[in-house]
Amino acid sequence: MRNTKWQVLAFSLWVGTCLTLIHHSAWAKPHSDDPIGAVIEAAQMQEGSQIKTSTTGDNFEDTLPPIYYEKELKLGRRDTLSSLLIENQVPRQLTARALHKLQRKYNVRQLRPGQEVVVSFKYEEPNQAKLDSIFFYGPDDKKVEINRTGAKDFEVHIGKRTLQTETVAITGVIDDSLYMSAKKANLPVALVPSFANLFAWELDFTRDIRPGASFKVIYERILDEKGQFLRSGNILAAELTTRGKTYDAYRTVENGWAEYFSSKGYNKKRTLLRTPLEFTRISSHYNLKRRHPVLGYTRAHKGTDFAAPTGTPIKAAGDGVIEKASWYGGYGRYIRIKHDKKFKTAYAHLSRYARGIKAGKKVKQGQTIGYVGTSGRSTGPHLHYEVLVYGKQVNAMRVKLPTGGRVKKKGLKQFNAMVAKYQKMWNEAQQTNLAEIKN
Repeated sequence: MRNTKWQVLAFSLWVGTCLTLIHHSAWAKPHSDDPIGAVIEAAQMQEGSQIKTSTTGDNFEDTLPPIYYEKELKLGRRDTLSSLLIENQVPRQLTARALHKLQRKYNVRQLRPGQEVVVSFKYEEPNQAKLDSIFFYGPDDKKVEINRTGAKDFEVHIGKRTLQTETVAITGVIDDSLYMSAKKANLPVALVPSFANLFAWELDFTRDIRPGASFKVIYERILDEKGQFLRSGNILAAELTTRGKTYDAYRTVENGWAEYFSSKGYNKKRTLLRTPLEFTRISSHYNLKRRHPVLGYTRAHKGTDFAAPTGTPIKAAGDGVIEKASWYGGYGRYIRIKHDKKFKTAYAHLSRYARGIKAGKKVKQGQTIGYVGTSGRSTGPHLHYEVLVYGKQVNAMRVKLPTGGRVKKKGLKQFNAMVAKYQKMWNEAQQTNLAEIKN
């Protein structure tokens, strides 16, 4: 990156010469901890050698450019960028100066375990490695470089990383769990929750998804500068067919906001999520004549019970304001949220509340508000969930929820073209799968 063509050529010739000298020198000593220094020292010890560690002059026969040696480091669980550099022979004072300059332009606290950092040292004399630069790609896709400009000074360059995006279409059939079936179809497991959330307003995945259901997904793969896979990107389109009905979702971006619409142009988002937990089972439905498991007599069950392990996160079914977050008789630890003039939701038998949850607090749809438990009058860990319409409890699994609008007329033609394009990609993917099965 820093060497000119002539430096690279000179370096190659010089290293070759030095290695030959080391091989023939009886007094050359190994330096396992400083391989570059060993090469320089052996060359200088060779009597009559004309090689000099100088960066000036134009005579390649008696000059040598400085050698740059890079060390690839990785941030550990208990590391900071500062401790990582110091542990790898960067002087404490230089580390402090370099990071002081960096923190003016970049927040190093966002770096996480596993972060790769490249530290470059410059050798001009044996056993005298001088810090030259620090380089890394941040988790925010920023290209960060700290270059040494003097004995104790540094300059920082922050740029945008050059990434590539490719679009992938996959199709599959659910023959066991959604996770396992997605994995078989080569859908990254990290995208499965996002896929499920696209249909969370319409489907209860514990009740509505059965073996034989089919799915299709188009998603982004993000590649680095070398074309290597870096991470999964957004889901661009998804389709799920179960019990003879097809549900779909297509991603659009307008004014910087991403939303999903059905192929008919309706916004996927609803006032409330159909279920406030991920991948659980319904242990008791809304039933006006249910025999109560604790009290032993018939008592209306005006909610839906979701069996789940203690500690499972509970999500707010929609945007709103918390009306109540306290102990509530047989309900145990209880939360009630007012979403608008029409809808409220209630959550009972919690083991604990999420941090900051209290009456008067505003919450967003999907935000964790508490955790499954068995407080109050309960026979085991589960969530008792209620939907109230104008203050009256209704069947949460059957209530009709209003949609969030339609694709705007001016963008409808472009939207329909996108839908047609993605459906064609799925057809091609299915044909490829069939051809592979036949072979």
